[in-house]
Amino acid sequence: MKEWITLSASSQIPQVQHLSFLERQDARRRHEREYEVTVNVLNLPSQHVASQATPTEVHVFATDMDVLAAWLYEMGGTVSKTELPTGFTVWTLHTQTLLDAVAAGKDACPVLVSVPLLTGEPVMQEIAEAVRAA
Repeated sequence: MKEWITLSASSQIPQVQHLSFLERQDARRRHEREYEVTVNVLNLPSQHVASQATPTEVHVFATDMDVLAAWLYEMGGTVSKTELPTGFTVWTLHTQTLLDAVAAGKDACPVLVSVPLLTGEPVMQEIAEAVRAA
């Protein structure tokens, strides 16, 4: 949660000012709905998937690389990979929800689909090429 503390010049008492809590909640709910609509309309995988909407994007965590592949096939995007010191590589697709939000005057919601794999495990050529294109 973003907040800052200011000191009142007259009393030097700290005052916490919150940055638009209701706007952040509305954005999170909108992103949650956009994600659910995208998954349902495109019949994207929902098993072995956890998602978390935030005011700025939706994070999707999957245990199967087929989830990332389905999103890449349907929505496009670029893939990044991060090697962890624990012997895993996290593959993350950077994409978005359906563009219904644009018709309503809002930007499409960014979606980050992440899947951990053992480092060195082979991945589909389309996913590897999406990394190179990034």
